[in-house]
Amino acid sequence: MKIFITGGTGYLGHSLSMKLAGQGNIIHLMLRNPQSAYVPRHPNILVFKGDILDRSSIAGALKGCEQVFHIAAAVKFWAKNPDEIFRTNVEGTANVLESAREENVSRFVFTSTCGVIGPCIKEPMTEKDPRISAFTLDYELSKKIAEDMVFRYAKRRMHALVLSPSKVYGPGKVSQNHNANAVIEKFIRRKIAFIPSPGSYQACFAFIDDVVNGHLLAMEKGRSGEKYILGGVNISYHDFFSLVGEISRIKGRIVRLSKNLVRGWTFLQMLNYAIIGRPPLITIGSIDRFFSNYCFSSNKAICELGYQITPIEEALKQTIHYLNQPEYA
Repeated sequence: MKIFITGGTGYLGHSLSMKLAGQGNIIHLMLRNPQSAYVPRHPNILVFKGDILDRSSIAGALKGCEQVFHIAAAVKFWAKNPDEIFRTNVEGTANVLESAREENVSRFVFTSTCGVIGPCIKEPMTEKDPRISAFTLDYELSKKIAEDMVFRYAKRRMHALVLSPSKVYGPGKVSQNHNANAVIEKFIRRKIAFIPSPGSYQACFAFIDDVVNGHLLAMEKGRSGEKYILGGVNISYHDFFSLVGEISRIKGRIVRLSKNLVRGWTFLQMLNYAIIGRPPLITIGSIDRFFSNYCFSSNKAICELGYQITPIEEALKQTIHYLNQPEYA
């Protein structure tokens, strides 16, 4: 089967492309930079130079494909010009959707983020729960707008659905330094982790292999017009890094940061940006996000798709082993 994938040089896109190619599918991968070091290499992967903002390049790469995985996105927590985030994530998604409709693809899977669903108060959030806070990141707002477009196309009799992964970690090529793998690696290398005080804040960590398999299951069994959370284990930051230290056999320090301290650090970053132009790692508007619980339930995906969650101990063992390999460093 011929399958069209965007975002193939990203962490998830790379792993998904290799998995599908290994199963004998012919993958049409559209990339802005075919020479990137993160391009997945396999005899069944055909690379097309193009951009999701260019409809003509999409049409050429999509020709003859029966299925579409749209993963490409501007994953940025800050941008000098927010328009570039909205153009890629909203206009780009509209272009891929319309091109897929014109090509009469049989199924369309859009990869969003649990960030759209937002934080929780007590119980893990589900696909049906309303968001309880305002959007503070342009990235998350742009993905929400893109999700709504996918649902509109589904109502127009196009088989399209949305997947919402949580924090993804595990073996695989990562091209962004704010990925969960980068945080785990820094703890292993520097033996220190910074977490929000009091340390009991929780997040949902999803193993990369589970998320990749969740994409395959959604393409096969997912219902059109639906959203599925592809999560993992809900665990406090303190317990997570304690487990990383136990498995990696290091005695690392877990430092709890107060909200006022993070606010001051963020102010200094913004001042640094104004002076030398270095982009901040966190913005004033996203501080509350850092001090919130982001727990999610994958029950819908488990019941309807057969989604499975790898035990966190096993997932971390594989992740730490991978991060300790010389070729990764």
